[in-house]
Amino acid sequence: MALPAFLFDLDGTLAHTLPDLQASTNHVRAVYGLPEAPLDEVRSFVGDGAHTLLRRALQPVLPTTTAAQAILLEAAFATYVAHHERQCTGKATLYPGVREHLRGLHERGHPLGVVTNKPERFTLPLLAHLGLTPLLGAIVGGDTLLQKKPDPAPVLHALRTLAAEVHTATMVGDGVQDLRAAKAAGVRTIACLFGYGDPVALRVEAAHVYWRAFGEPEPR
Repeated sequence: MALPAFLFDLDGTLAHTLPDLQASTNHVRAVYGLPEAPLDEVRSFVGDGAHTLLRRALQPVLPTTTAAQAILLEAAFATYVAHHERQCTGKATLYPGVREHLRGLHERGHPLGVVTNKPERFTLPLLAHLGLTPLLGAIVGGDTLLQKKPDPAPVLHALRTLAAEVHTATMVGDGVQDLRAAKAAGVRTIACLFGYGDPVALRVEAAHVYWRAFGEPEPR
């Protein structure tokens, strides 16, 4: 019988990437005449992909019409991409215990994957930089499919790629979008309280398990 699969979010779950996200976000904000956003503010922008991050970061200067907003955000995204392709591996580090935990699961035969809302153009080089790519049988970015989390499609796509059973799989993430996507797919959930998501919101989602640090469950 195949062993259960484990799927992981990336930003705020496997790796601390906020300083790089802050650098690229503030680069774009400067282009549009906005002051630098502090780390905690950028943290509140993260979780739903780069386009949504920029919509939140540029809220004060967004035009009132939908069409004009779309034009500005596409130009902002191009600026962000040009900067973040250089920046995405600049300061990123794995959380303590991540490499050992994933290596142990891999060596025991568990299928492993990453399901993130981060675009593939940043996800793939970042995972390679962190040395995790050889452990992963599936990598699903925010633009791999038409849908992204909290839609269950990316979770189900990763499990199909891994040839893994849905009902025994686990999704590990620090955002409500991770938990909602997993639940909609019928997958067990582990919520990371140490990441970028709001711990209160994560509690409301009622994950199966909560980690206070990577791989360290809260006492029940």
